[in-house]
Order: sequence, then C-alpha cells, then structure tokens
Amino acid sequence: MASFRPALAVSLALLLAGVAHAQPSASAASKAPAKPVAPIQAYDLPQIQAFGNAIYRQDIAAWLASDALAAKVPDLRAAGLRGWLVQDDGKTAKVRFIRDKGNGLEIGYDVVVDGKGAGPVTEPTDRKLTDEERLAFSARQAAAGTGASTCRAGYNTAMVKNPDGDGWIVWLLAPAPAAGAIPVGGHYRIFVAADGKTVKRVDALSASCLLIEKPKAADGRPALAFASHIVSPTPVETHVFLSSLYKLPLAIGTNGGKDVWLIDKGKISKTDLGKK
Repeated sequence: MASFRPALAVSLALLLAGVAHAQPSASAASKAPAKPVAPIQAYDLPQIQAFGNAIYRQDIAAWLASDALAAKVPDLRAAGLRGWLVQDDGKTAKVRFIRDKGNGLEIGYDVVVDGKGAGPVTEPTDRKLTDEERLAFSARQAAAGTGASTCRAGYNTAMVKNPDGDGWIVWLLAPAPAAGAIPVGGHYRIFVAADGKTVKRVDALSASCLLIEKPKAADGRPALAFASHIVSPTPVETHVFLSSLYKLPLAIGTNGGKDVWLIDKGKISKTDLGKK
C-alpha cells in the first residue's frame, strides 16, 4: 500500500476546508510551524502508542473510504461534502461523510472499513447527526481553523475523545510532498473542549517541518530511519503513526541523542544506541 497519497490529500483537503489543493512551493515546504506550547502535554508510553495506533487506523480508514466514495461520487464539491468522522472500535471503522446541501449538516454517505478493506458506499435512512457527532465534527473544524497546518497544503486529521476529561484531541497531520519523503515534522496535537468550539491547547509535536528520505534496505539488512526529536523526552504518537504507515522501523533520538528509541509495529522501546 503506497504511503504517498496525492489524490487523498486533495480529496480530504477539499472535504475539510472546501478549497482546492495547491502544490506547495519550496518556501512553504520549509516554513517552520507555529511556536509550540512548551512543554507539550506529557503522556506515558502506553498512551502514546495507543494514540499513534488510533491515528494510523483512522488515516487508513479515511484513505480507503475516500477512494471508495470518489469512485461513486466524482464531484465531492457538488455533493456538498464538508468533512468526515471516523468511528473506530479498533477492528472496524465506519467513516461518515458529512455534507450540507443547503439545509444544514447531515450524513451523506457511510463506508465501513475493516481488515478486508472498504465496504460499499451506503446512504443512511436517517441522515441526522447525533449530538455527539455534531460536537465531534465541530471540534475537528475548530482544530483545522487554528492555522497550525503551516508546512504544506493537504493536511489530514484524526481525533479521539480526550482520555483525561471532556472534549477531544484532534491531530493535524502534515502530508508528504513527494514519494519517498517522510514528514516527520509539522504535526500538531490540538485539545478542543466539550463544546466542540473552544481550543484549549495546541501542541506542536516537532520543532520544524522536518522531512526525511525513506531509506532502502542494503546488504540484506532491514531499512531503519532515524530522526532527532527535541520537544519532549520521549517519542510522540506521530512517530508511531509514521512507522506503521511507512512499514518502517523508526529510531528517534531525544535528550541531545543520549536517548534513542526504536519504534516498530506500533510499539516503542528504549535502545542502548545512545549510550557511549
């Protein structure tokens, strides 16, 4: 499964913002993200892993569902599409595409994604959003409206209920500008209150829009990508997400390179590589 998805970036950017995707300029690709809150919200490794795996499942589900929808509804703008919600139980994800055809927000289409791929595109008999769905969608839009997505056009999103209280955590995920480029930097974690409108906190999960080249295996040895990380003493959930997305072990150096962490198959482990 390819990890560079320009068509998906276009369709999801359209759904989220209602505007056409523009190719990033060299300056846009290198522009630093907004000044982060320091320090970022700390989580233990099990929670970071859980977040990263949830982001990965939602990203894949949105990708497959978007492709299925585009095959049935080629003109998403004319269909009134405004965004999507992913309802994920860890095994099966229902992607609900939200539309507005002049009478307010409603459910336009549903696509169920499981281990076998995307199911058929269906239209619900009851298109009304529940109160929870309406608030969740509002929270997603509030996060997208923070202006944090500064690295390049075509940001994707994922979200979960905040495990520490009311409201949601929404991730803005920087896309890859080209095949073979891994967007290690440029991702944001945004906390939105239970009202679905109030942005309580914005965490920049990196210090720059760092891109690294996907390494190739050599001499029979598996490929391993390495990146430094300075905004927290441990890796963050987007490292877990990227390792799974690119099917690639990822080594993350923290504490000035004194600590090195290995991320592979959704798990984070400490290594001895940083010790002298």
